[in-house]
Amino acid sequence: MKRSLLILFLIFIVWSAGAQTIINRDPEIKKMVDDISKERIEQHVRKMVGFYTRHNLSGQNDPAKGIGASWNWIKSEMEKSIPASGGRLKVEFVDYTIGGTGQRIAQEIKLKNVVATLKGTDPDDDRIILISAHLDSRAALDNDNTSFAPGANDDGSGVAAIMELIRIMSARKFSATIIFMAVSGEEHGLYGAKYMAAKAKEEKWNIIAMLNNDMIGNSGSSETLARHFNHYGKRKYL
Repeated sequence: MKRSLLILFLIFIVWSAGAQTIINRDPEIKKMVDDISKERIEQHVRKMVGFYTRHNLSGQNDPAKGIGASWNWIKSEMEKSIPASGGRLKVEFVDYTIGGTGQRIAQEIKLKNVVATLKGTDPDDDRIILISAHLDSRAALDNDNTSFAPGANDDGSGVAAIMELIRIMSARKFSATIIFMAVSGEEHGLYGAKYMAAKAKEEKWNIIAMLNNDMIGNSGSSETLARHFNHYGKRKYL
C-alpha cells in the first residue's frame, strides 16, 4: 500500500512540474513574429509565379516575364525597406558568369544574385549572419526555358519569406550584420550560392550562421508532398 502511494505521489510531482513549465519569450522577437503578414507573403509568392518561368536561361530583358524581370522586382521590393533602416540597408546585384562546355548550362551566360546587407550597429562587431533563398525555377527538362515553371514553393516561398524578414528587421537594430541573399543558378548546380561562398571566403567574412530557406512551403519534411512524379518517371515541380 505504501509503495502504491509513493508511486502516485511521484507521478503527481512529475505532472505538477510539467504543468507549471514557464516559457520566457523574448518580447522583441515576439513583436517581430507578430509583425509577419501572411497576406504579404502570399502576394509575393503569387508575384513570383507571375513571371511564368524563372529558368536560368529565360529572358533577362522582358519587363514582365523571365528571370530578369524577377530579380529586378526582388531588388526593387527590398529597396523599399531602406528608409526604415536609416540607411543601414544596402541592396545590390552581384553578377557572375557561368556555363560552358561540359556544364549543365552549355553556353556561357551572366546571372545576378540579389543581395541586401543590413549593417550591424556595432562597428567592432564583424559577425555576419547569412539568410538565403533561390530565385530561379525550372520545368522537368534541364534546358527547357520556355515552359511554365511557377516555382511557387521551389523557391518562391523562400524568397517571399526573405523579403518579409527584410521589411520587419530593417526597422530594428542588431549588433551583427545580416546579409539576405536571393540567389540564381540553384536549379542547375547551386551556381549563385557557390559564387557567394567563394566571395565570402576571399573577403574573410566572419560567418556565424547560415540559414537557407528552400521550399519552406512544404507540407512534409522529406519533400515528398512538394514534388510528384508523372507516369514517365520524370520529376515535376509544383
